[in-house]
Amino acid sequence: MRQPRSLFLFAAFAALAILFPSLVLRAAQPTQVLPVGTFLPVMLNSTIDTDKSKAGEKLTAKLKQDISLSNGSTVKSGAELFGHVVSVARSNQGKPARIVLVFDGIKMNGKQYLLTTSLRAAATMMAIFQARQPINSVAMDAGSAWDYNTRQVGGDIVYARKDVRSESGSVGMSPEPGWVIAIPRANPDAGCPAGDSKEMQAFWLFSTSACGVYGDDDANMQISRTPDDTKDGHITLTAPKRVQLRNGSGLLLVVGAQPAVQNMQ
Repeated sequence: MRQPRSLFLFAAFAALAILFPSLVLRAAQPTQVLPVGTFLPVMLNSTIDTDKSKAGEKLTAKLKQDISLSNGSTVKSGAELFGHVVSVARSNQGKPARIVLVFDGIKMNGKQYLLTTSLRAAATMMAIFQARQPINSVAMDAGSAWDYNTRQVGGDIVYARKDVRSESGSVGMSPEPGWVIAIPRANPDAGCPAGDSKEMQAFWLFSTSACGVYGDDDANMQISRTPDDTKDGHITLTAPKRVQLRNGSGLLLVVGAQPAVQNMQ
């Protein structure tokens, strides 16, 4: 009796899996579509809290600025990112609180794609709120948001004429109120050396040199930056007593290289 073609194909694939398992894994693994080094400024839709979060808990965040890619396409503001908590450790007997999470998926144009990210900077809900407030005197009948000067998370100033400046001069531009595009600046003291890419990136409410955690002076949160974290797409936050980033906090994520085998939950 003639065997169905589907049965033959299944047998052939099974034989390949036995003889060349790494080849089959690479062939079957989806590929992320965003270039390595792309900045993704997002707002958390979830709360991260070492006193309440649990391993496996789902996380979501929303992209807050259009991302222009080198191939001419655009990732629209509002795109949703997906992730989960990997592990949680509460502060105990002098050991710091620690939470590990990943953002490993993004939904664009109705489709979900793989993603590998690291965390360059984070800002509490209050720091995000303050970055939206005008720092100059504005008339009560001001016509638009272009009449405001604002201070980015990390110190850059966005002037009403759309110019973005740091202490060293002009560093970027604001194409829309609340959006900033610029070339990232190094901040080695905080753990962000100069990158190889000189592409313009999206910063939303973050400064061009933003690096680390902002707005949590009492909690003393820090971002762990180890080679293993970067390789696995793990984002590790620590604090002496409690790690807490509430819904409405901001993250400046950076697309990293895709691991050889990536597990999505």
